[in-house]
Amino acid sequence: MPIPGKEMPVEEEIRASSLYSVLKGIAKEHYEVVESPVRDARGYTAHSGEGQRIVVMKVPGEDINALHTLIHEMSHARLEHLYRKDITRSIAEAEAELSTYLVRAHFGFDFREDSAAYIKGWLDQAKAEGKDLDKENIDRVMNNARWPINEISAGLMK
Repeated sequence: MPIPGKEMPVEEEIRASSLYSVLKGIAKEHYEVVESPVRDARGYTAHSGEGQRIVVMKVPGEDINALHTLIHEMSHARLEHLYRKDITRSIAEAEAELSTYLVRAHFGFDFREDSAAYIKGWLDQAKAEGKDLDKENIDRVMNNARWPINEISAGLMK
């Protein structure tokens, strides 16, 4: 019998699968989205002709990871990290992961420890480079996170 107030892992995976499907449909309206094995990563964003390609490693039964990766890579694309020469990779990764954390938290997925460790690693590197997140970065993250939250919510209502 499940603990009251706690989701079973299977239920969480089913919810992640539903959100992933909605978000993938939204992403395809703006980017080329490919599900493919990825070496040394769970996904990446790259140039693709006139736009951007988002590649997500999607393993059957791991929709939570695929959802996380799709949000993260969409964040890179929406924040135009491929084109922003004024933002270091460390700041770009921190922005994308912070956006991902906010979106996932909104939909009830708690990965504070994983996201915090990832963000901390990139922020430590940024500090070593003499960089840090500032108000502009936080504003970008907040504005970026609002978009998929609103789009997914609307998609779930259909």
